[in-house]
Amino acid sequence: MTSSPDIARTVPFWLMFGASTLGGITNSATTPTIPAYVAEVLGGGSELSGLLISLSALTSIVAMPLGGLLADRHGYRVVAVSGILVSAAGLLLLAAIPSLWAAVLSRLLFGLGNAAAMTLTLTWLVALAPFAQRGKALSIFGLSVWLGLALGPQVATTVSSAAGPRAVFAVCVVIELVVCVLLAFLPQPARVAATSPSSLPVEPRRGIAALWEVFRAVWVPGAAAAAAWCGEGLMLGFLIVHLGAAGLPATGVFGAASVFAVFAVSVIVARIVLARMPDRIGPLRSAAISLVLLCSGLGVLAFAGSFAGAAAGAVLMGVGFSPLYPSLTMLAARGLRSRNRALGLGLFGSFTSVGYASGALVGGLMLAVTSSMWAFLLVAGLQLVALAIVTIFTPDQNPRPRIDPGEHRDPAV
Repeated sequence: MTSSPDIARTVPFWLMFGASTLGGITNSATTPTIPAYVAEVLGGGSELSGLLISLSALTSIVAMPLGGLLADRHGYRVVAVSGILVSAAGLLLLAAIPSLWAAVLSRLLFGLGNAAAMTLTLTWLVALAPFAQRGKALSIFGLSVWLGLALGPQVATTVSSAAGPRAVFAVCVVIELVVCVLLAFLPQPARVAATSPSSLPVEPRRGIAALWEVFRAVWVPGAAAAAAWCGEGLMLGFLIVHLGAAGLPATGVFGAASVFAVFAVSVIVARIVLARMPDRIGPLRSAAISLVLLCSGLGVLAFAGSFAGAAAGAVLMGVGFSPLYPSLTMLAARGLRSRNRALGLGLFGSFTSVGYASGALVGGLMLAVTSSMWAFLLVAGLQLVALAIVTIFTPDQNPRPRIDPGEHRDPAV
């Protein structure tokens, strides 16, 4: 028997990578365009901008497990393509109809469609990747998210300065249609019937029973993801304010904003260097190391009074985040089967969205009561809580996941 081919050298992998990158571009291009659109087209202020931006984020919490549930029943391709078409329709509303009701409906549709499709793209990768390569595949695939986040604002500013904010949404409609084409060429993951130890078919669970089954499988890595992304949400929302209180300027080469560049570069470099880490030492150990690094990074940021100190904290967080998502995704996926994988990973994705939103909430509340230092220390402590949850409640300490009957096998395992 021969070993499985390198997933990162296959056409389907790069189709998924391209779809994820373009999906990230539409998200990171449209979000910063909303304030300009509200001011120039709707005549509103920052409150309305914040509301419209949050609508998409809040909708995505529901869209991820809902899209997964539908995909498990009707197939990945039809649901993912439908989701992209829904998000494209939402963007078309913003481009074509300059009104508040259209903007609200647009953000709801975009949140539903784009989040569902991007979650299914990740699930597609998990379904197609051989078990022994999942960590590497997820690590490399994760770079598409950062690439999309980096390119999106550049697309937005270039198009908006040339033709106005409505043109940004029109361009993103075209990008979403390209994503549809990429997803249409992906091979459909095989649906494997669950079997009992006696090899007799097991009737798939439905409704509340199905949701409870996948919740039990993903809540532990999901809780860790919520804690970690709470840290990212806090950092993105309040790091500049936090460092400004310590005397750092907001802009400039050694300003607070440059710390984000240090963080992004750290994630990308570490993601490349540590791509095989979850496969080699196992997702549980990899996740534990990541959470310790995140705790350390947030602690350093809490007391940072200089650019060097803040950069050190950002590097620790960047290196910590690098193998964390692949590791937690692997932990979530190994408790799922093909019949419920999309629903489970969609629910897992919702934990990250909840954590991200909670970071902003924690930061705002702590600033209102005390100082931002305590906000960073509080969230640093959450990483230790997450570490305890993962190590205590992960039932299987074996770094190798169980193999779903009929799926890709690595003969070396």
